[in-house]
Amino acid sequence: MAKNLSGELHVASANRLGDGLVVFLDDAGQWTTRLDRAALARDERAAEILLQRAQAEAFGVVDPFLVAVTESEDGTLEPLSLREKIRASGLTFAAIAGEAVRYA
Repeated sequence: MAKNLSGELHVASANRLGDGLVVFLDDAGQWTTRLDRAALARDERAAEILLQRAQAEAFGVVDPFLVAVTESEDGTLEPLSLREKIRASGLTFAAIAGEAVRYA
């Protein structure tokens, strides 16, 4: 059964300046494209601290923000909102990038 139906778990996300990819802040303060490596805030105070860390590490990314996620029994993270599920999957960016390359 999934945890966090109320949106208590969060990760920090942004878009990388160089290529527009969705990235997540990890525990080491680095931006990664892998949601499974994202630093996880388990309560409101930890989420505030995570957002402050993300803003402090915002070199090379645009406007860090918090994303509510669920965590399955095996530790798999998944965004709660459809918008963030799409962002995390990269599907729309890949489609747009493919079209841009085709017409370049």
